Amino acid sequence: WSKKLAQDIGHTVPLETERGYHLTIESPNVEVTRPVTSFEDSFVMTPMEQGLRLAGTVELAGLDAPPNYQRADILFQHAKKLLPQLINQKSSTWMGMRPSLPDSLPIIGRSSRNNNVLMAFGHQHLGLTQAAVTADIISDLIINNKSPIDTTPYRVERF
Repeated sequence: WSKKLAQDIGHTVPLETERGYHLTIESPNVEVTRPVTSFEDSFVMTPMEQGLRLAGTVELAGLDAPPNYQRADILFQHAKKLLPQLINQKSSTWMGMRPSLPDSLPIIGRSSRNNNVLMAFGHQHLGLTQAAVTADIISDLIINNKSPIDTTPYRVERF
C-alpha cells in the first residue's frame, strides 16, 4: 500500500506487488536433509519441521487479484522430477506479497514533497534482511543525523 500512500503526497512510484508462493508437504515420503536448489526449474526444496517446503515461483499480479495456487501446485511436479518417490497426501499452500520496484532497490529517505514524511519501502524479497539497516538509516534521518550511507540511490525522486 506504499504506492498509494506515496501518491497521496504527490510521488509517482512504479511499485508492484510481487507475489511469492510455496507448497509445504507434511509427509513427503523422502528425506531431504538440507536445502536443494533446482537450476533447471528455478525452485528450492527446504526441509522444515512442518515438512518439505517447495518454493520459487512468483507473479506480478497486484494487491487485489485472488491467489493463484496453481503456481504452488506446479512446484510439486518440479520436485517429483528430482525425487520420484515424493508423495503429497497432505500439504499446505501459502502466498505472500512483496513490494517490488523495477530497479530492485528500495525507497529510503525523506520526501521532497513533505519534509515530515520519511519513506522506507520496496525491499522485495529482502525486507527482513534489510530491516535493521533501513531502521538505522530512518532513525538517523528522524533526528537529523548524517546517514551512515549515501541514500541518494534510494530516493523516491529517482522515478
